[in-house]
Amino acid sequence: MAHQLELIQLIPVSLYGVDEERLEQFYLELPSLVEDVYSDREYQKTLFAISGDDAMEHLSHADMWAGNPPLALTEDVAMEVSMALQTVKYPDVGMLEHLLTLEGIDVQRVSIWMHFSTNVYPIYTKQACQTLDDIGLPTPFEPDDIASYPATGMPEIGLPRARILQLGLERFE
Repeated sequence: MAHQLELIQLIPVSLYGVDEERLEQFYLELPSLVEDVYSDREYQKTLFAISGDDAMEHLSHADMWAGNPPLALTEDVAMEVSMALQTVKYPDVGMLEHLLTLEGIDVQRVSIWMHFSTNVYPIYTKQACQTLDDIGLPTPFEPDDIASYPATGMPEIGLPRARILQLGLERFE
């Protein structure tokens, strides 16, 4: 445990206005906050169900996991969505902005799509944004504004770290 504290103290978090004590407390509590993460079978099934190049099938799996209604897109719009998702490169999200003009699509839903289809982007949730705000990392939750999506704002990226941190941020009090 002392070794973990030394590592945290080496990060110059004060330069970013981070509440060092809250951040330290978060990382100390993180293991207990996410100890059930490996029992989330639906998440695991969704991760492994996504394979191949069919972007619309990937979105269908991600939407089912999130409890979102199925997409009802014309063939042209489905092609546009598919091309946008396949073209965007981490951490850029600007090319996804036009997807927000589609009915029922917001930043949170797009983040879920990107999380599952690329295995890199974090899932954008109100609870995680609130915790980041609380520890001094201003992260607004504005689901209608792609610029508010912290694709690079999470302390770590990549699966499973992004998922573990997202869950930890949601559960931290």
